[in-house]
Amino acid sequence: MPSSSPFPRAPLSVLRRRAGAVARSPWSPRLLAAGALALLATLGLARPTATQLRGDEGTYVAMAESLARDLDLGFTAPDRERLAAAEPTRALILQRADERVAYSKPLLYPLLSAPFVPLLGEWAPVAANLAALAGGLALALADLRRRFGRLEASWILVTFVGAGAAVAWVGWRMSEALQLALALAGSTLAFAGLRPVAAAPRGRLERWLASPRAPLAGGLLLGLLASLREPNALLAVGAVAAALLVGRRRHALQVLGGAVAGYLAVAALSWAATGALNPYKAPRATFTAETGWPAGADSARALERFSAAETLATSSLGALPRARPRVTAYATLYFWIGRHSGALIYFPGAVALAAWGLFRRDRVGLAALGGGALLAAFYLLWLPDNYFGGETFFGNRYVLAALPLALAALVSAPPRRLLLGAWLVAALAGGSALASQRGVVEPVPTSQGHAYAGLFRLLPYESTASNLDGRRDRYWSEDFLRFVDPNARVDAWSFTLSSLAAPAEVLVATSWEGDPLRLLVATDVGSATLVVSDWRGERRYPLAEHAAGPAGGLVAVRPAPAWRVHPFWWAAEPAYRVRAIRLAIETPGPRPAKARVRYLGRHEPPVAGFGRDVLSAPLPPYGYAGGGVLVPLRLRNTSSFEWTSDAVLPVQLAFRIEPADGGPGLVGEGRTRLPRAVAPGEEVAVTVRVDLPPIPGEYRVTIDLVLEDVAWFGDRLEAPVATGVVEVRPG
Repeated sequence: MPSSSPFPRAPLSVLRRRAGAVARSPWSPRLLAAGALALLATLGLARPTATQLRGDEGTYVAMAESLARDLDLGFTAPDRERLAAAEPTRALILQRADERVAYSKPLLYPLLSAPFVPLLGEWAPVAANLAALAGGLALALADLRRRFGRLEASWILVTFVGAGAAVAWVGWRMSEALQLALALAGSTLAFAGLRPVAAAPRGRLERWLASPRAPLAGGLLLGLLASLREPNALLAVGAVAAALLVGRRRHALQVLGGAVAGYLAVAALSWAATGALNPYKAPRATFTAETGWPAGADSARALERFSAAETLATSSLGALPRARPRVTAYATLYFWIGRHSGALIYFPGAVALAAWGLFRRDRVGLAALGGGALLAAFYLLWLPDNYFGGETFFGNRYVLAALPLALAALVSAPPRRLLLGAWLVAALAGGSALASQRGVVEPVPTSQGHAYAGLFRLLPYESTASNLDGRRDRYWSEDFLRFVDPNARVDAWSFTLSSLAAPAEVLVATSWEGDPLRLLVATDVGSATLVVSDWRGERRYPLAEHAAGPAGGLVAVRPAPAWRVHPFWWAAEPAYRVRAIRLAIETPGPRPAKARVRYLGRHEPPVAGFGRDVLSAPLPPYGYAGGGVLVPLRLRNTSSFEWTSDAVLPVQLAFRIEPADGGPGLVGEGRTRLPRAVAPGEEVAVTVRVDLPPIPGEYRVTIDLVLEDVAWFGDRLEAPVATGVVEVRPG
């Protein structure tokens, strides 16, 4: 009887045979590793240069340079002069402790980087990353070989490293790669000897793993790891618990003693070098070219900014977490599938290995995975609103150190199909990352430049960390907006969409509900459509066409319901309703279009209440071609709303120049900001500069107040502020 399926079965069997051949080939791990390295190298080209570093990266580089040149970590006059002379100047994180100012980052990483500075300069931290990670991987490979054999060990380690974003941290001048290396080496040594190994040790590394001193060395490395970020001590807790579960008390004591000794040694060294046992507990300070802290003219302002107790990095943490079930629930979801920290997307290899360790489990493996779970739970319960490092980082750097525990949890070698599945997810993520870099108008040298297309575009986007430089965050109409990607040009009070760019994604957080979101749109074409999409679908809003000008007007958007509701990190109240919305502009023809959009939130632009009294507005009778004339004005606000140039709907003074004979065409125009906010009933004096055309003649000059993208006051009232014919004489 013929099969009812319209698809032949032969191709599927062929694919299975080919997949099996790939899984059995000894060359497959090498080819997969080469492909992963090529992808990472391509994406690494978009990383910023060292001269663009700021915050953590800039501080670590400066610390390594200070150790190499001054042999100290105090922020003294030579450090200040060296950094002030740099172009552009780095923004650094400093601390005040023991009556002095010092760099405010853990010293172990710059201590490792400093020997490379004389030879490599600003690339020294990258060399330190490579050296540390190479050592950790070599030790992990030796352990896997003695447990599972050469080929299986290659498959496991290549999948762990290549099918994920862990190794991408090598290019970052931060301690994350060192933490991964210490976790690899420390957990390998700390768990060595807790399970029987059939093969005799071969080679120096395998003999070291079989040594009775391995647990002590592993504990020491885990103690160093905890000095870089204290919650990492939970990894040592997992190793100690594993030893106790199998009755190895001496092993447990060695791991515990080594961890305590390693941590205390770094704390003592930190005290001697900076005056603080822990840089995360000392009062913060800062250095920028603007403040010149700690000796510049504005240093008092910098000191005041970082003098309050709540500015300490971890001082607000208590012994018990503050119960925030909704925030923790969303953070847990984001932990797995978040756009820039989802474990299933960024670390599919490690997740697959951990899943196999949980499926084929023993007490040692459960203790290892328990240590990683404790580390994740700490951030999910104590810091659920910022545990993943905000928008500045990718791949959940706070739990990066827990990944090697997936290797310690393995009792048997995982099946190749499981590993190939992890590589498939990694390939989808890598392809999406390349598409993101190629899809934007200009490549974006940030940690989020990979997350604008493909698989990442389908994942939820978090935004609890604020950009301190204000590049992509805006607080408009009492709401918070973050522009997730570079597909919109963001100005002070509006943003611009282009029909040539991909849809722009905007995160909108509102503290109110029930009303539609209102947008005021102004285009440069006669006919256009605003396209709005979210998780509920796509909606199209044709813009009103105007006979006298381009299309535009007020658009009331009814977005999908918010996917989460909770307070943001900068305020305990109120709870914000958060939505991710994509906006695009389309035209019916081939002509490209741009649209300026003003976000009004729940507000509407005023349709009435325009008013002003002109107290003085003398227009000069003449001026000179190509020059300008100054027109002093005195006005009183008789409107029902405040005049301000610092708002989403700014009020400004504007001029227009037209031929005096009534001929068509606008010869010139310009804007002048109000010097301050003007409440109803108040007066304001402002001088408007009118730039005259280069061709002599007679021109009509009109000066008026304008509510941008809404109306000129003269169109709502009887006349503009001032209008008259001005003679333009030869210059």
